[in-house]
Order: sequence, then C-alpha cells, then structure tokens
Amino acid sequence: MPLKYRITLVYTFIVTIIMLLLCWAIYFYSAQNRVIQFQERLYRKAYSTAVLLKSQRFNADEVKAINESGNSSLFRKSINVYDAQNNLVFTYRDPDALPLVVNNAVLRTAKQRKKYFFGWDGRDAVAINYKDAVNEYTVIVASYDNDRVEWLSKLQAILAVCFFGSISIVIITGYVFSLGLVSSIRNLTNRINRISADNFLYRLDTGSGKDELQQLGTTINELLDRLQRSFDTQRRFIANASHELSTPLTAITSQLDVALQRERTNEEYKKIIKSIKDDAKRLGLLVKSLLEIAKASDSTGGIELASVRIDELLMGIPTEMKKISKLYEVELVFDEFPEEEDQTVVYGNMPLLYSAIKNIIHNACKFSPDKTAFVKLSFTPTYIVVTVKDNGPGIAPDDLEHIFQPFFRGYKQNNLIYGSGLGLALSKRIVDLHKGDIRVETEVDKGTTFVITLPIERLEKEVYNSETPDYSTLN
Repeated sequence: MPLKYRITLVYTFIVTIIMLLLCWAIYFYSAQNRVIQFQERLYRKAYSTAVLLKSQRFNADEVKAINESGNSSLFRKSINVYDAQNNLVFTYRDPDALPLVVNNAVLRTAKQRKKYFFGWDGRDAVAINYKDAVNEYTVIVASYDNDRVEWLSKLQAILAVCFFGSISIVIITGYVFSLGLVSSIRNLTNRINRISADNFLYRLDTGSGKDELQQLGTTINELLDRLQRSFDTQRRFIANASHELSTPLTAITSQLDVALQRERTNEEYKKIIKSIKDDAKRLGLLVKSLLEIAKASDSTGGIELASVRIDELLMGIPTEMKKISKLYEVELVFDEFPEEEDQTVVYGNMPLLYSAIKNIIHNACKFSPDKTAFVKLSFTPTYIVVTVKDNGPGIAPDDLEHIFQPFFRGYKQNNLIYGSGLGLALSKRIVDLHKGDIRVETEVDKGTTFVITLPIERLEKEVYNSETPDYSTLN
C-alpha cells in the first residue's frame, strides 16, 4: 500500500476512535443529565402530593385537578399513596397509563432511604417516605419521560451527522496532508539520489524551518560532510602512500640497473649496496608505519584491551631510544603518585600506546639540537597526562594545523631530517582510539611541547562507547 494511503488510513482510524469516544461521552452525560432532571420532577411531584396529605384537605378531585393542569402534569403518570401499614389509601393514573403496582420491598426500601428511584413498566418512578407528628405516608409517582426520548433521538441524529461529517473532513484533510508529506519525502529522496561519487559536493537544501524532515536533511548533510572528509583523507593517504612507496623502489631499481651496466670495484659495489640498504630500510620503516596505521583504525573492535601502567610503559622508552641512536637521551620526571592505584592505569592496548608515545618522544629527540627529550608524567583525579618537551626549532604556524596529517612534513624537516611523515598521524589516531587527546604548544626556534591526556581506566571504561571527553578544562 502506498505511503500516502497508509498515512491517511492511520490518521482516519485515530481520529475515528477519538470521535467515537467523544460522541459516546456527549450522549452518555446528556442522557444522565436528562435522567437526573426528570427524577427531580418526579420527586417534586411526590413531595407536593405528600404536602397535600398533610394539609388535611386532601381529596381525589383536588389531586386530579392539580395533576391534569398543563405545566405541572407528567406524561402517563401514576400516583399511589400508602399509610404506615402499607395500605393503599389513594391512587391516581392518567387515562393512558397502566395502574401502578408495587410490592412491599419497594415500600420498605423507601422507608429506609426516604427517597428511592426505580424503574417500572418502562417508566421512571420515585418512592418517598413522608412522616409528620401524626401520620406517615409513602408516596410513589411513576411517569414516562417522553421529552427525554425525543431529545435523545434528536441528539443521536445530530451526533451521527457530526460524526460522519467530521470523518469525511478528516479523510479529505488527511489525504491532502499525506500528499504534502509524501511529496516532501519524495523531493528529499530525489535530492539524495543526485548525490554520487561524481557529485559528492551536492548538499540538501534544508531551508530555515525546524521540522523533522529539515532536521533529517541537516543530519544527512552533516553525514555527507564527514564522509567527504573521510574520502578526501583516504584519497590523499593513498596518493601519498603510493608516491612514498614508489620512490625507494624506483631508487633501488635504478641503482641496480646502474650497477649491472659494467664491472665495478668492490668499493663501488659496497657503496651501491649501502645505498640500496638505506632505501630498503626507509621502505621497511614506511611499510611498518602503514601497517600500524591500519591496525590503529577508528574502532576498538579486534584490538585486545587490558590495564596499562603508563609509568612502566615510559620506563622502557629510554632504552628503545638508545637502540635507535646512542645520541638520544630521555629525561623522565614523575609527579607524586596518587594513593589510589587505578589513577595510574589506563584501559587500552599496550603496544599501540607504546608506539604512540614513542613516536612523539622520538621526534623530540630527533629535532632537538642536543638530542634530548624531556618527559613528565602527572596525574589528575580522572586523567593521566604525559608531557613531552624538546628544545628544537618549533613548528611554523602554517604547519601547525597539518602536523597530524599522514605524510606531512614541515619545510625545514623535509630538507634536514629524514622521516616518513606518519609518526604523528599514527600517534594521534592511537590516542583518539583510547578516548584521549593531544595538544601542541610550540614557539618557533624555542621548542615544542606535546601534551597527551588519557582517561584513567575507570573513566575510560565508562566513556568507551560515548563521545570523547572534554579536555579543555585541563591545564
């Protein structure tokens, strides 16, 4: 069934139920009100009859005259009066009314309740007990509410007309409403279909309204923005990776071709082999970095997570730096450890965290004139902070926003210091994976400081499936 018909059907069904309940409530309370009003008329008639009894000038002709008077008469009414011994002392009925016959149970109930309403022969009736200092009477009046029957019949007709008229209006307006809604959805679908890999910059026109469809359009636009950023990053990464991989391979091939062109001395062969070895090491480092970036994906799925002591992790890095170069020095400074041990532990993957922090310390050693990195470990009630400082050339303001992009290297570094341009990108991705944050403070020719903030194990487990915590309040 088309959507517009389903919307109209559901809308009509809901409104029909509401209208039925509303009509029933109107009819029910109107009928109840008419019953109460008619019972009040019966009671007044029975009470006035009892008052005539008390006046001691009660006679049949007078009662008949009173009951036959125009405004005070009831339709097809019957009146019975009983004494204290339940003996019938007076009876009256209209010509078209049946004689009123009641049993002792009704009389007993009237004496107990003083006023008792009941039904008899399709008519409403009331029995009241009237007692004075001398006499006691039970007066019963029954009558047919002809006005109520006629009025309820008219009310039924009015409600039926209103009900079916309202349903007709609801069906028409519901169909028109569904056409507008379906048209808006169809337009949104058509605009979405215009988006493709060749036309990925196209965005939906959400207008200035705030309805659900416009909110959906805004959400889709935001999703497309994120996808476009991801695709652009992927394209740049693939292009840069292809170039970086082809460069050492081309160099190795060219050097081998040159070496094979003629016989050479041992020294020449050693020089060529050493050059090829350097290119191979560069290629191996690049491949290793690419594999680590692939492992540090945007999801923790498939990554083994465990408790990691950051202080123990840091203590192994100086030895690792010495393996890379004997000139590298790492000065570790630990703040006072907190009393609770869980404030020194993060929840994550040990090899990945080690690689992230090692890359930043390696850069600090590499770019410092004295080849020294200053590393400080500090603690807060909810976060562990690792600060890595160097006294190198700093980062130019134009380069600062690009340093975490794969294969990006500043102008000076491209000319003076070898690297793949993947270390910081890898560190950033790993820290993000662990719900952490990296901040950079730098000044040209005075050095750079990287501040790595990681949530403690207890906090990280709580937020692993939520948004990244807000670190802006940390010093």
